[in-house]
Amino acid sequence: MSMSVLPLFGVVNTPEMEAAALAVLRSGRIASGPHVAAFEAGLGELLGQPHVVTTVDMTSALHLALYLAGVRPGDDVLTTAFACMSTNSAIAGCGGRPVWVDVAPASACMDVADFERAITPATRAVILYHLAGYPGPAQAIAEICRQRGIVLIEDCDNALLATIDGEQVGTFGDFAVFSFYPNRQINTTEGGALACRDPDDAVRARKLRRFGIDAGSFRTAAGEINPQSDIPVIGWSMAMNNLCAALGSVQLQGVTQRMAQTRLHAQQIKDGLASCAGLTLLTPSVGALPSYWAVLIAVEQRDLVLEALKARGVAASILHQRNDIYSGFVACRRELPNTDILQRNIIALPCGWWLSAQDIEQLIAAVESALHESAGQA
Repeated sequence: MSMSVLPLFGVVNTPEMEAAALAVLRSGRIASGPHVAAFEAGLGELLGQPHVVTTVDMTSALHLALYLAGVRPGDDVLTTAFACMSTNSAIAGCGGRPVWVDVAPASACMDVADFERAITPATRAVILYHLAGYPGPAQAIAEICRQRGIVLIEDCDNALLATIDGEQVGTFGDFAVFSFYPNRQINTTEGGALACRDPDDAVRARKLRRFGIDAGSFRTAAGEINPQSDIPVIGWSMAMNNLCAALGSVQLQGVTQRMAQTRLHAQQIKDGLASCAGLTLLTPSVGALPSYWAVLIAVEQRDLVLEALKARGVAASILHQRNDIYSGFVACRRELPNTDILQRNIIALPCGWWLSAQDIEQLIAAVESALHESAGQA
């Protein structure tokens, strides 16, 4: 099978990244080194958050956030079912119980009213997923969390640089997690980051990501393990390495330009599809500016349209499979009518910086043609 002409996702790869990788490999400092701290500092400036802790992947960052939030076996974590397993698997990893919350009508993000209905005395935290870079209702949920004593974790997996009323997503909660998987806005081959509102949580996270070790006292001046350096809380192996961090640091220089190009493409696609019959554009909430990991649409004959798009060389996708179908979750079952509709109708379209003006025209024409073809088969 040939590769799709218009890929859903692109991977950043520049000569500067290759040079940085080669320099780290030649230095011999691959596991740990100065690029980790440099990348964290650069991310802090980019995100407007000073307490950033990098991790080996996003799920590890989310695991740390849940642990620091006090989630322990038997605690409830409110979350949406239509998400990547990289999000909700962390709840199971902490021994928590997912409580599935519906999405809002004609939206891909959490419904505030259903979130409030789902709260019980067992609720410890909520994960607000900004799906495909479309910001969720962070302001409203943050206010409810403050009133009810619930920890808010923003899942900014693919929402780097998305904003709400000019404020970056990830700044509304107690914690925020980011992904640097190859198809994200910044690609470190694999990696994640945890942003903490409380600097003390960042200190704890730095220890927990490396077995609970206090890096400042773990070794003596001679480089030997210091028996006087206690490890009161045993952590995990979740630290980002020097090589991945070097790749990320280089990409900080161009991420805003890539984001601007992606947003331009998204607007062109939305304008081109605005009058298409049989198609609904999932619109951002008022005041929200998505990062557009993809453009989200909803169509009635979704499977037919998706098949037709792929036949026309457009790597469109359903994007996620709702997680509440998996028996491995010890979860609270709830009716999710809007999630049912979303799972049935959603299509994610490519819109990223890697597409050309001709690609955008081809994509719009392909969607129009696919809709026409599917209407004839209905």
